[in-house]
Amino acid sequence: MQVIGLTGGMAAGKSTVASLFRQAHIPVFDADAVVRKLQGPRGRAFPFIAQHFPKAVKNNQLDRTVLREEVLSRPEALGILEKIIHPLVRQERELFLRRCRARGKRECVLDIPLLMEINADQECDWVVVVEAPYSTRLARIRQRGKGNVRMSEKQAQGFLKRQMSDEERRRRADFVIKTGLSKANTVKQVARFLHHIREIA
Repeated sequence: MQVIGLTGGMAAGKSTVASLFRQAHIPVFDADAVVRKLQGPRGRAFPFIAQHFPKAVKNNQLDRTVLREEVLSRPEALGILEKIIHPLVRQERELFLRRCRARGKRECVLDIPLLMEINADQECDWVVVVEAPYSTRLARIRQRGKGNVRMSEKQAQGFLKRQMSDEERRRRADFVIKTGLSKANTVKQVARFLHHIREIA
């Protein structure tokens, strides 16, 4: 089974590319979805987040806006959160891979925003990086959420500055897919990538 690592900066268009892999009947491990589940009221991470970030918990629910503000304002907060979340996500990822192998899947995708930061790219046969122009990404981030849940431009820039540079991701990638153009163009790039890896498998 070929393991495809999928990553990219915030709002680069990774979700669109992941959906195209699903349409090609390739199972996708969605790290963001796993994190949301872990942070839910019954999630395994919730008690630890409540312990370390009590202001972010209201009525037994995680207020992601407050958590986001704490991560941006407290230098040590991101490290604490990652120590809670990363081991649990790793367990879910390993379970996903075992299930794919047991089902005899030809390929699977690990959709992980921090794929390279946690060195999970070393577990992959192929690494695909999704890119979009900085201005496009900034606009996409600003459009997320509703009302006061939406990020300000300053908050969006703060998150983008903390991420690995596009240059570094590109250096470690096997393929780069650009999403700043049309959806049809992205579809062609994904199809080209799948044709390549299946041709040499």
